[in-house]
Amino acid sequence: MKMKKYQIKWLLQFCMGMVLLSSFSARLYSVDIYLELKSSGRRVNISVFPVNDSKVATEILQIVSNDLSYSEIFNVITLQQSQALNKNLEFPKADRDIAVINGIDTIVKFTANVKTNKILVTSNCWDVASVKKIFNKEYKYSADEIRKLSHNFAEDIINYLTGQQVKLSSKIAFSNTLSGSKEIWCVDYDGKNLNRLTYHNSISVLPKYSSDGKYLYYTTYKDGNPDVFRYDFDKAKSIQFLAYQGINMVGSCSPDGKYIIVTLSKSGDPELYLFTTGGKIVRQLTYSKGVDTSASFSPNSQDFVFVSDRGGNPQLFIMDIDGSNLRKITNSAYNDSPVWSPIGDIIIFTKRIGSNFDIYLYDVATKKEYQLTQNAGSNESPSFSPDGRHVVFSSNRNGRYELFTMTANGSNQKPLGGISKESTNPTWSP
Repeated sequence: MKMKKYQIKWLLQFCMGMVLLSSFSARLYSVDIYLELKSSGRRVNISVFPVNDSKVATEILQIVSNDLSYSEIFNVITLQQSQALNKNLEFPKADRDIAVINGIDTIVKFTANVKTNKILVTSNCWDVASVKKIFNKEYKYSADEIRKLSHNFAEDIINYLTGQQVKLSSKIAFSNTLSGSKEIWCVDYDGKNLNRLTYHNSISVLPKYSSDGKYLYYTTYKDGNPDVFRYDFDKAKSIQFLAYQGINMVGSCSPDGKYIIVTLSKSGDPELYLFTTGGKIVRQLTYSKGVDTSASFSPNSQDFVFVSDRGGNPQLFIMDIDGSNLRKITNSAYNDSPVWSPIGDIIIFTKRIGSNFDIYLYDVATKKEYQLTQNAGSNESPSFSPDGRHVVFSSNRNGRYELFTMTANGSNQKPLGGISKESTNPTWSP
C-alpha cells in the first residue's frame, strides 16, 4: 500500500523524536519535499549564492558546488549575472521570481569573510515553493581550513535537505610511484590535497583504513619481508604491526571496530586469520590448500567475502567470522579484490576474462552478477565510498594506472585529479 504524504511525515516525526521542535518542523518539511522529488525520479535543483564577492567566498562556492554535484542528489544551477539575487541573506519576492523562472527548488545564500585568521561563514537555506527557511547556520574555521569548512557546509546542506549523511571530508589512500619508490599517499575524495604518508624507500602496497579512520594498515617490504605496518594519522607516524615470517596482508577491518582479517603464510599456504585490533590472533579462519586472501567484512561485522583458489581459478566465497557457513558465490573465470558495500546489498569485485580485469557487481539478494567496466583497459582494486554511492578503482585505460571513480552502478566513470606516475590499490576511508 502506497503511503500518503501525511503518513510519511508522521513516520519521520515519530522516528526522530521531539527534539528542537521549531527547527525540526522546517527540516521535516524539507525532507518531505525531497521524498516527493525522489519519487518523481529527478534531482533537486539548487543554487548556492555568495552574498559578498570576497575571494574566500568564491573558493567556498566552487568547492560546495562540486560537492553537491558529486552527491548526485542535486543539479547545481548557476545564475547569470543579470539574474543575481539580492545581496543579503533574506529571500524576498524578487529572488523567488528569479528562482521560479530558472526551475530552482532550493536557494542557499551565504557570506564569507576572513577576520583575525579565521574564516566566518553565515548561511541561510530557503525552500523556493513555500518561501520557508530550511536552516540557518554559522561556521568558524581557521583560515587554512577552507576545504574542511566547505565540505562540512555541503554535508550540512545535504543532511538538512535529505536526511542523508554524506562524508565529503573522506580520504582515499593508495600506492604511488611519484617519489621513485612505491609509497602510500592519500588525497581528498575529489583528488585534491595530495599528501605523502610513507617514506620507506621500498615497496608499500594494499592500504586499508581502520573502522574509525584513525589508522591505515598496509604491507611494506622495508625490512625485506612483506610486513604489516600501521600509520597513525594523529601522530603522522608508522609503526610495525605484524611481522610473521612470510606474507602479512590486511584484508579489512570490521565496521564494529573489533577485528581485522589478515592473510598470513607463516604455516605454508596463505590462510586467513582473525585478529583483534591490538594485533592478537583470535582464530585461524581457513585451512585449505592454495591461497585464501582479500577478505572484506560485511556491514554487520559477522561475515566476510574473500578469494580462494582452492578449486582451481580464484573464486569468491563468503564465511562467518567463526569460520563456519562457507558458501561459494562465483563459479567462472578469475575473480579477485571483493569489497562489500557499506550498505550491504552488493559486493564489487574484479573478474579477468582474457588479459584484462574488469569490475563486476554481485547482488547479494538476487545472486546475480553485472559488469560495470568494459573495453577500457584493465580495471582493478575497487573500493566503496563511505555512503556506498561511489567506487574508486585503478585503471590503465589511458596508458598508465590512474585512479578513477564511478557511481556504484558503473556510470560516470572519470579520472580522479591529475596525479602523476602509477597509482594503484586505492581504498576509501570510512
